[in-house]
Amino acid sequence: MSMGLFLLLPLDAPLKTEQLNETAKKLEIPIIYNSDIDLGTHSGFLPAAVNGVKTAVEMFKLSFAEVSYILRPNKDINPEGTLVIQFRLGGSSNETLIALYTALLYLSSFNGIAFDSMSNKYFSTEKLQEKIDEILKKS
Repeated sequence: MSMGLFLLLPLDAPLKTEQLNETAKKLEIPIIYNSDIDLGTHSGFLPAAVNGVKTAVEMFKLSFAEVSYILRPNKDINPEGTLVIQFRLGGSSNETLIALYTALLYLSSFNGIAFDSMSNKYFSTEKLQEKIDEILKKS
């Protein structure tokens, strides 16, 4: 399994990009997802515009059982009630921003949990924002 950012979501979290776009607008997060994509069924590249630049990030929907061996123990995770989305991160900063902004949306509004397999740590909203700010400074 490749390294990346894992997003753990409650089963009742909204998965349609229209809902994510509405939430991003309310939270003033500069991302616009392509319409008519359901993250619950979509695998492959998730297209979006980040800060006005069109790009995409590779994502996969996984079962909790497929990633449980990677994750550190966390009492807030219900294995039976969790959907997992993995973002496979490449070298593009905009690609990484899609993953981080998506995680920030879900953590801020829908009780999501983000796990970074590179650092082997769970990310808070503050840590996600810090990573976003680091990327934006380098751009």
